[in-house]
Amino acid sequence: MRVEWVLVAAIAASACGSAPKSVEPPRLKAALEVESDGARRYQRGDFVLAERRFEEAARRFAGIDDEAGGLRNRLHLARTRLALGRADAALELLGSLPADSPRDIEALLLKGQALLALGRVAEAGQALAAAEPRCGKDCGQLPSLKILLARTALADGRATAARLHADAALELLANDEHGQETANAWRVLAAARLADLDPPGALAAAKAALAIDRRLALPEKIARDWLLIGDAHRGSLRDKAFGAAVEASRAYQRGLDIANAEGLSEISLTASLALKAIGMQKIPAE
Repeated sequence: MRVEWVLVAAIAASACGSAPKSVEPPRLKAALEVESDGARRYQRGDFVLAERRFEEAARRFAGIDDEAGGLRNRLHLARTRLALGRADAALELLGSLPADSPRDIEALLLKGQALLALGRVAEAGQALAAAEPRCGKDCGQLPSLKILLARTALADGRATAARLHADAALELLANDEHGQETANAWRVLAAARLADLDPPGALAAAKAALAIDRRLALPEKIARDWLLIGDAHRGSLRDKAFGAAVEASRAYQRGLDIANAEGLSEISLTASLALKAIGMQKIPAE
């Protein structure tokens, strides 16, 4: 499973914002251009080529003894490998970074994501616990930390704690109602409400995530939102029986169609199994 992404905008921002205002030396300019190209490819979802570009950028920065640029691109590489479903490779790379680096919060958040992807929930919690004291109330990465804490709590079976962390993330993101992080927070809140036996609340949260992800045109996340919407309707089967089953089936089918169009095999399988589980492969017309 590809992990849900946090800090995506940091890739483009760091590449662009790192350039000095004076004219750069040619080798520095070339390294920054390669990094920026990697960021563009990452944002388009072209993770294979993004990985190559970040690897090249890291080498170029190392060649001019630019430690900050090298560290930044190794973090980009870790994100990209996570997006490629290679959490073990991302974790190995993160383990090679200095523990007291100036971007240690970022590294710890990525480590938490990698460990969650590998199912090492307790270790993920330890990484995030280490990040908390480093990330004060004005820390720009606090919403991302709260989202990851919510995901960790959910993976650990602590639905109420997951809801609290997700709600805290949404409060912090109140001025960014349509951003990708806000959608991430709504999505994990939907999952937490489902786990806490609150299908109506889960449905509202999943629809909020879907509205943002559609606006941002993010296929994988849109597909996952539809699966959550299906799960929420499915959780209401006791009350609405056939009607809820039909709505669940329509949502799962939407997720399946998107996943098939984008080659998202894991989501396709999940949606197909969900349709089979409720015996609604043939969906009544609206």
